[in-house]
Amino acid sequence: MKNPIKAKKLQKLAKTRKPQRLESLLELSEEIAEKSGRWIYTQLLRGMRYIWWDADREVFLQWAQSIIKTEIRLRETTQRESYLKELIQYQQSYRTVDEKSRLEALIDELISLDRDYRNLEQSYVAVIAKCPEGSMKSVYLSFRSQPQWHMMSQWLRQDCANRGGCCGRACQCCDNLPDPRRVKGRGHCTEQCGCCHRARGFSVTEEDRERMNPRFDLTVYPRTAYSREMFLAHIWSLL
Repeated sequence: MKNPIKAKKLQKLAKTRKPQRLESLLELSEEIAEKSGRWIYTQLLRGMRYIWWDADREVFLQWAQSIIKTEIRLRETTQRESYLKELIQYQQSYRTVDEKSRLEALIDELISLDRDYRNLEQSYVAVIAKCPEGSMKSVYLSFRSQPQWHMMSQWLRQDCANRGGCCGRACQCCDNLPDPRRVKGRGHCTEQCGCCHRARGFSVTEEDRERMNPRFDLTVYPRTAYSREMFLAHIWSLL
């Protein structure tokens, strides 16, 4: 673990040595780059500010962990909803007692998922509000303002493919939003993706889920390579 006393001293030193003229120059460069459409260059400039001057990095990393987890849950819920709708449409033509019972269970789960999604949306808004002001917040909001943000990162696409997701097949499901009303559910595959379920041919258990999703934790030091790469790709789009 990091030495908290040393970390505080470094933070204090960073603040006292902060060159205001250089920061103003970077801010101006960011503004010009963003207005001219040089989005990646803008992100790099914000990254420089984060590295040089955002002293409360552990706070930012805790926030990044929270927002990534929340977005994953939003995707899981959206993809499960989409798959359930397919199953419900398929089973509406059946009339046996067991099939009717199954249909009712699917509809009940769909109603529950709608409530879950709305609660997660509120959680997402709350997490965004808790992000400290700084370059990371600017980077994140700029990244998410791109309609296809998740497809802009080669690392995120490869990670989806590595986990058995649609980026590893020709279906191109990740290019399309499962439900236009679920904008915050946009992103790459989770184990709840209906297309992935059909490709696997079986439902996943909790053990399967742990195996399919590499662990990442930005709040633990030292951080794994996967955690560092997830942070750079998911928040900064620099991989």
